[in-house]
Amino acid sequence: MRNFKKISLFLVLNVGFVMANPLEPQNFIAPSQQELQQNQSQKIDDLKANSFYLNLDPKDINAIQKKDEEVRNAFDRFSQKEINYKPVIRPIASMDSINLHPYFTTTILLPKGSIISHIDSSNSMAVLKYENNAILIRPNQDFKIANFTILYKLDDENKILNVLANFYEKNPLDFQDKLNLVYSYSNTPKLDGLEVLSAYVKEFGSLPKQEYSFIQIGDISYRIVKDDKYGNIMRGGNKYRIDNNTIYR
Repeated sequence: MRNFKKISLFLVLNVGFVMANPLEPQNFIAPSQQELQQNQSQKIDDLKANSFYLNLDPKDINAIQKKDEEVRNAFDRFSQKEINYKPVIRPIASMDSINLHPYFTTTILLPKGSIISHIDSSNSMAVLKYENNAILIRPNQDFKIANFTILYKLDDENKILNVLANFYEKNPLDFQDKLNLVYSYSNTPKLDGLEVLSAYVKEFGSLPKQEYSFIQIGDISYRIVKDDKYGNIMRGGNKYRIDNNTIYR
């Protein structure tokens, strides 16, 4: 009986060895030509990649990282810090200009009490809605430029506002140039350039010395730009142009 157990154990172990034997002929089948080519190609690619990274100069790595960041910024055109969620207050006029971006919905608020009756857009928009004195606009992905003609009534008088909308692009020379998401118009007359420049001199005692200067008059903030090319006011040997740019509530 004891011998029978030994024989049985030997047979079980032997069968297991045969079944799991890694030296079986089927485990030594030669790889196909396609497999050989794939392995060789993978080894060559790995060697090229390793050689590229080993031979990289640290200065080249910094340049590549900087270029990658520039490409990302070129696609997005802005970062989070360049977005202004607070209302920009502007005096109501018959013409104005704003910036739009396809990633965001922009709100336009006409003076309190205004009732919008119609809006015509020169280009189709992803979103263009209005109610009472509020307008919601979001352009399509291929947006570049558009013109909006807004018909509204204020104090029982029919009025019109033409708005030129441009694709937002960051101005690297103007740190206050942001993508504004809310434009709020006040029923306040807009001052002309000479009045604004005179107010600045009275307030600060001299003409603006910076390329971009600001002065707040009432609820409106005016931006004074030294602009030799497009400036229409000549003072102190410099050309200036003035617009109502930004004020934050």
